[in-house]
Amino acid sequence: MKTSRTPFRKTAACPASATLVSFRCQNLPAELATSVKEHLGACDFCCAELRLLAHHQPSTIKYSTPEIPMNLRILAESILAKS
Repeated sequence: MKTSRTPFRKTAACPASATLVSFRCQNLPAELATSVKEHLGACDFCCAELRLLAHHQPSTIKYSTPEIPMNLRILAESILAKS
């Protein structure tokens, strides 16, 4: 017997990728984990995404935004002020 499943695409009802990673690492509250588990039972896309995310290694590198050089900042502000 064929069950009704969602189309193979991410929908508004799908959990975010970060939520799926947390689910995989068992870092979700029990109620949310249950909800994600139920969703995975009906969504082929999220099941495939979860398998793909199993290869994801969280980054430990901290990135920071570099400062804009003052002469470039002045130029950008003057151009934006003209708009």
